[in-house]
This record gives sequence, structure tokens and C-alpha cells, in this order.
Amino acid sequence: MKMWLKLESIHLQKHPATRFNAYDALFSIRKQDDKSLTSVMTRVDQAMQQVKDLRPPTFQLDDLDGELASMSLIRSLPDDYRPFISSLMLLQQFDYTAVKDVLCNGRAEPPTSCH
Repeated sequence: MKMWLKLESIHLQKHPATRFNAYDALFSIRKQDDKSLTSVMTRVDQAMQQVKDLRPPTFQLDDLDGELASMSLIRSLPDDYRPFISSLMLLQQFDYTAVKDVLCNGRAEPPTSCH
């Protein structure tokens, strides 16, 4: 049992950044012309299971709301924000308030304004 928990802690890092990547993969799924709807549904099921596996036991609906809002804000930024976005992935607290604070406090590159 301890071995499985150790493997899980290594391979299923339950951090906001890993969930962000899992959400991104989930929302990026597209049906290919040469694939069936069944194969798309299977891919969605697998991606959704990955999202669920990356949630900590205390994860609540408010946590999901904050992560989805953060993801929307981050995905709205142009390409010149890519280095800044990469640095966001290192935040311990990765919710909408934290992302907005980083953007509004001028720690984003390029400099921004919240006005």
C-alpha cells in the first residue's frame, strides 16, 4: 500500500498547475475527420478522469470555479505573456484572486495595468 501511495505522489502531482494542464488537454480535444464520435468520447472520458485524479481530497466546487476563471484569464493573454504564464505555474496558490493579484501588482511581463 505504501508503495502505491508513493507512486501516486510522484506521478499524480495534485497541484493547480498540473490540473491547469489537464483542463487544457480536456478542452483541446477535437474530433478528427478520420475518427469516430466514440473515439472522441473515449478521449474525453480519459481526459476527465485525469482531471479528477489530480484533485486533492479536499477539492470543492469553489476551487473548481477559481481554477476555471484563472484558466480563462490566462488563456486570454497574448503570446508575449508566455514567460509570465510559465512563472504562474510555480505559484502554490493558483486561484483567480492570486492570478489577478500577480497581474495587477505589476509582476507580470510585459507590465500591465488593471485600470
